[in-house]
Amino acid sequence: MASILDATKYPMHLSEAQELHTVLAQINPTAAMALLAADKAGVDTMFINPNQPPALIWYDILTTAAAHGVTRNLVKQTAERLNPNSTFLTFLQRLLADQPAPTGDEPRGADGAPHFLTDSDEITEPEALLYQDDLMIQMGEVPALINTLQTLVTLSPTVCKLSVSFDGAQKRGTAFRIGPDMLLTNWHVLHRDDGTKAKAVTAEFGYEDNGAGGVIAATPIACDAGSIVTSKDDDWAVVKASDVLLDSWPIVKLSESVEPVKGSAAYIIQHPAGERKRLGFVRNTVSAFNDRTVHYLTDTKEGSSGSPVFDAKGKLIALHHSGGRPQEVIGKPPVKKNEGIRISKILEGANKQNLVIP
Repeated sequence: MASILDATKYPMHLSEAQELHTVLAQINPTAAMALLAADKAGVDTMFINPNQPPALIWYDILTTAAAHGVTRNLVKQTAERLNPNSTFLTFLQRLLADQPAPTGDEPRGADGAPHFLTDSDEITEPEALLYQDDLMIQMGEVPALINTLQTLVTLSPTVCKLSVSFDGAQKRGTAFRIGPDMLLTNWHVLHRDDGTKAKAVTAEFGYEDNGAGGVIAATPIACDAGSIVTSKDDDWAVVKASDVLLDSWPIVKLSESVEPVKGSAAYIIQHPAGERKRLGFVRNTVSAFNDRTVHYLTDTKEGSSGSPVFDAKGKLIALHHSGGRPQEVIGKPPVKKNEGIRISKILEGANKQNLVIP
């Protein structure tokens, strides 16, 4: 199969092409940044309308780049200027090497907006007021933050990266252990948009760095794709491990989850863009919730779908499922938010399907 980087008509119907579109919009989230990157790669931007959402600008750029045969150059130049630790770098490098590049496939609209079950990812004025334009904290709050981080380090081994295979395609996501052999993630991680269920699922525990510039050897665990119990409407899915899970990987009991609190913290242990495990802990404010969803400002990316959302005491408050649009200016109030599924909603749905979850 020919690379999407060499197509003369940009193949937006392919998952890799959709992922590249999203990645470029996240790396260059403003019109000025997008047009500058395109110009440097040799894309004629004269007829590209800058007065539209960044996702639509990037659609026009990629369409033009393909027609003029410079898509590969655009991706190459983008990869060369990324930080070596960027969560996007592996994806771009695999495309440039003409290797399969697993995608996140988070449901999105034509303008790049993530699919939310409640409202949209736009920040309202009351939500913006919850966020202080200040990345510093009072010294008196530091001991509590240290306690929180220590708790999250203890919980971290429960989170794993998911590699999901279909006929001719691969997806990625995040999951966490909720029972002796049960992992929780999203419907959209284990299914394609047309409802096709995964053919094979592998969980990688310990896919992370060692804190000293090296990496930890991950432990792959095969999962039983035939065991999947799920809800498309509420975007959750439980899959059972075929291999034995280690006792050192904590079980996060859904029955011990707590109610979200507006204005409180939301920490997310995740595998953004399918990369090694990271903690979302900046801009991490719960902005709103109802009986179905929780909204928070914590940063995520595609691939973070299926991550646990914890409060400051390390108690589970939600299953992350959507968001990941970039914040345009570091240190400024966020312009987008993320959404998680209430754990009570998942337990309610599991009960209706006679699925016993601890």
